[in-house]
Amino acid sequence: MKTIFLVEDDHSLRDLINFLLSDKEYNVEAFANANTFENRIKNGEPDLILMDIMLPDGNGVELCKALKLNSTKGNIPVILMSAHADPSIADDSGACHFIKKPFDIDELYTEIQKYIG
Repeated sequence: MKTIFLVEDDHSLRDLINFLLSDKEYNVEAFANANTFENRIKNGEPDLILMDIMLPDGNGVELCKALKLNSTKGNIPVILMSAHADPSIADDSGACHFIKKPFDIDELYTEIQKYIG
């Protein structure tokens, strides 16, 4: 079973995405902020990271950049999401894709399958 780390501060959206991905047989670990994600990623090996850009204690673009510089974690695909940011904000982040919120569920599934099957 593939594991996805979900970093999303909106409780309702986090629960919804968690449910939708779990329903597709993905193992999902969800985090409400950058700090809990950073603590977990140190010892975690997810197959993909789905991350909001605007977090209460961090910025998804900066988190992605830092992750891509890590020799053991840099190969993990990251999909960034945002309702407010221009998609070009993710261009130099190292993310493999950007999804604008609100998003189409089928687009989310398609992008995840593209990177981890």
